[in-house]
Amino acid sequence: MAITLNDIKIGRADKYDRMVIDTFVRKSALLAAMPFDNCISPSGGSTLTYGYIRLKTSPAAEGRAINSDYTASAATKESVTTDLQIMGGKYEIDRVLAEAAPDEIAFQTEEKIQATVNRYHWLFVNGDKNNPTEFDGIAKIVEGSVTDFDGSGIDLSTMSTANALKITEALDTAILAMKERPTYILANSKAIVKIQSAAKTLGYITQAEDAFGRPVRAYDGIPMIDLGRYYNEDLGSDTEIIGIDDASGKTDIYLVALSMSGVHGITLKGDKAISSRLPDFSGAGAVKSGDVEFVAGLAVKNTRAIARIKGVQVQATLGALGSLTVTAALNKVTVTPKKPKIGNAYYYATDSVSISAPAANTAINTSVYAPLPANGVIALSANGFVRVVEVDSTSLLPIATGQSQYTA
Repeated sequence: MAITLNDIKIGRADKYDRMVIDTFVRKSALLAAMPFDNCISPSGGSTLTYGYIRLKTSPAAEGRAINSDYTASAATKESVTTDLQIMGGKYEIDRVLAEAAPDEIAFQTEEKIQATVNRYHWLFVNGDKNNPTEFDGIAKIVEGSVTDFDGSGIDLSTMSTANALKITEALDTAILAMKERPTYILANSKAIVKIQSAAKTLGYITQAEDAFGRPVRAYDGIPMIDLGRYYNEDLGSDTEIIGIDDASGKTDIYLVALSMSGVHGITLKGDKAISSRLPDFSGAGAVKSGDVEFVAGLAVKNTRAIARIKGVQVQATLGALGSLTVTAALNKVTVTPKKPKIGNAYYYATDSVSISAPAANTAINTSVYAPLPANGVIALSANGFVRVVEVDSTSLLPIATGQSQYTA
């Protein structure tokens, strides 16, 4: 049976539960549009496994002459199993804070929902079921299929009519190769801006609306969605869900057709996909916890419900960093130019010895560099060094840098 998160929300009697599910839907256009097969019901064990048949290639059809026979051919399919994954998190809040700031519980709940949505987005694209808490994402499923296209010859780091024609031709080719018209084009924000620029260069662009009537950028009427960022525990920082390779400036663009015969979600039987619990301050204890939980997976019943344009260059690579003029004084640093270019930001690092310039085409380490305040006021010790780096605000790739020493 196909069900959407909005259907699950309507079936809930509790007002708080409906609010939580509604927030999931508003935070994710992907989840809002995705149909779910809510059929998983563990029995005789603790497995949450979903099995299905995936169509890989369609059978051929041909003509035949009188007294001749057809050449045998068959559709290629494979048996696939995938497991539901439990994702979410817990927050803790002191009863005094809950009473002094009643909105704090709502704030913590919403932030936990956003983190859970980001987790599902990450798995949807990058998941690998060889990891016990993941399912296979579309990047792994589409690899090597007939709708996995090479975009290495497309360079959108500088826009021209020729480059615009290349990306629009690639998108049109991918759309026509798919089993059905895609529901969404999925890319990072920089790639979406580049596609939009290409459409403007060629004199056309379209706009669509999401489920709540909000305008979204579109290509040929297909909404383009940025799945956002996900907190990577290994890196200790946010990372783009559909990333850009630092060294090459290349990224991937995905197209997905959401349907029960193409790409769809899977979840528990009934309306148990999303659950949440509020902190209970009725009992003893100063600190109580609340949580949000989402149980879901992904099924791709036809590989042609996904297409990928792989290795599209969206940002230029630098042979060397540009120069900034940095002047250090007592607890203040002045940078020339005073403001970074639009879309960039200044970061700084201090040390008692000279600081090496960061490598070109490698994101800066945010455990070393911190955002430079607009007024330039930072803590500087006598004879200390300060290095300022201008970076791309999204990728944190360095663009220009300069260093100065403060001498008392």
